[in-house]
Amino acid sequence: MSDNSRQKRERKKVRVSHVIFLIIAVACTIALAWWQWTRFQSGTGTFQNLGYAFQWPLFGVFFVYAYRKFLAYENEMIDAENASDDPDFRYEATDVRKDRVTAIDETFLPSRPTIDIDTFNELNRPARRRREADTDHTGDSHP
Repeated sequence: MSDNSRQKRERKKVRVSHVIFLIIAVACTIALAWWQWTRFQSGTGTFQNLGYAFQWPLFGVFFVYAYRKFLAYENEMIDAENASDDPDFRYEATDVRKDRVTAIDETFLPSRPTIDIDTFNELNRPARRRREADTDHTGDSHP
């Protein structure tokens, strides 16, 4: 069968409803920043309020950035599906980390010392004797 039998998907476009939502979200973050700024300037304000006043606008910027990345990733997937001749095509994003090392080399960290159980017991026996001696005193209320 030819490519014409399969219907091509349209690329995602910016919608008015999405823009309205983004405007509301960014306006809320600006309002929260203003509120934290006024709290900072009040008599009971702290530097934590100042930090929040600078932090809230960054959340607004993140909303816009995340929306743009969402559109870009969705359109990349739609373009790959439309370019494929396989009707059972499943999109798989390219892995940009393929050339990176993802496991720690065994020589990176020092080796852990290992001791057998008898040596461990010998090293910890004095502490155990002190604990036993402290609880064996007469008049102790501990069982």
